[in-house]
Formats: sequence, structure tokens, C-alpha cells
Amino acid sequence: MGSWMPSWFAYLLVAAAGMLVHLRLHRVLPAQLRPAAGTMTAAMLGMLAGLAIDASRGRLVLLASLCGAGLPLGSLLRWHLGLLAPSNAALALAGLLPVLWQLRAGPAAGPRAGLLPSLLCVGLMLLGMNLGMPLLVHARASAGASPGAATMLAAMQAGMAWGSVAALLLLRAVARAPASLTILPRGETETTP
Repeated sequence: MGSWMPSWFAYLLVAAAGMLVHLRLHRVLPAQLRPAAGTMTAAMLGMLAGLAIDASRGRLVLLASLCGAGLPLGSLLRWHLGLLAPSNAALALAGLLPVLWQLRAGPAAGPRAGLLPSLLCVGLMLLGMNLGMPLLVHARASAGASPGAATMLAAMQAGMAWGSVAALLLLRAVARAPASLTILPRGETETTP
């Protein structure tokens, strides 16, 4: 990144762009293929709550020191998953709260309305969050620099945002696929005799 903009700010801009793309894709998907409204926001808040727990236990400091150790990408990813378990769990649980709230409404919302799309979205947000920081570290290491904590957190947020975009793009492909190729609900109504 150029000296005119801190790298953490650039990654936050990448995350914001991902969130805007997420919102746009969410609007154009058929209702049956949309993750529950608020999934992204709830997951973000969950991740931040989990990061607060991780930080209070000193795990972020340990992870930051490991980032400068020149570990291979696979090892760094394993450390990331292991050290930030509360962040991962909080992101997953909070990200699923909107769909669970929606499902409590009962049959009016449909038996599985939004459940599979929300699971896919939360899963790819977790993957994106966990890949965002290790990929950043390896990109910065090749340039001879080690990222600071703010840059690592912004990269995790960017990975999470673009993970949700990947989920919505997959759901959009499902919406365009022939009905015989998908198990996800599409809103067809069955008539009873």
C-alpha cells in the first residue's frame, strides 16, 4: 500500500466494498435463496465479541507474533483456527441467530426458509475470515513487511465480507440452474389432492 493510506484502512475499504456487493446480491436473489436478513451484521458483531475474548486471553498477541515467524500458510491457518476458537464460534452462532429467529415464526415462514442459504453464507464467512489474515501475512511477507494487529483484523473482516459474497454468488448460480439440479428450495408450491 502507498504511504498515503495505512494498510489497515485499505483492507477496511475492501471489506466495505464486499459488504456493498453482499447487499446488492442479497436484494436480487429469490426470497427462498436469501440468507436471513441481518446474517452478515450479526456475524460481524459475533466475530468482534469473540475477538474481545481472544484478546483478553492474549491470543491475538500470540497470533501476531506467529505471523512474523515466517510459517507456511497451512501452519499459520491451523494456528489461526486454534487460537481464535472463540471468534470462530461467536461468528457462527451469531450469524445463525437471524435465521433461527426467522424459523421460530413457524410454518408461515416456510419449514426451512433461509436455513440452507444462511448456513452456506456463515460457512463461507468463516472460511473467508480464517483465510483473510494468513493470506495477508504471506502477501506482506513476500514484500518484506509484517502486518500490524489493525491490518490483520481488517484483513479478517475483508475475508469474511468476500466469503459472504462468494456464498451469494453460489446461491445466484443455484437460482439460475435447472430445477432438477438443486436441492435448495425455490418457492415452488405443491398442490395437495
